[in-house]
Amino acid sequence: MGVFKLDPEVYKRYKDEVLKLCNSFQRIDRPGLSDKQIAAKLGLDERTVTEIRCVAERDCYGLDEWEKAIEFKRRATLEWSALALKRPDLRESS
Repeated sequence: MGVFKLDPEVYKRYKDEVLKLCNSFQRIDRPGLSDKQIAAKLGLDERTVTEIRCVAERDCYGLDEWEKAIEFKRRATLEWSALALKRPDLRESS
């Protein structure tokens, strides 16, 4: 896969719509669409939608939010492993 350059004007034009349609934010009222579905709806190619979504997700959250998410996932994985494998030693000690 080569380098993909996203036109800043295309990004600005479609960023909000892509984020509204994708799975980046949990919603109860409707499921998000895949990049392929969004591309078809907006008349863009799938790769462009993927790039817009990835850049926009990074723009929406600061580094501290990404770090919190990583830590949450790490702890959840440890907890699940401890329960599923019946190995309480895998739990993080508080």
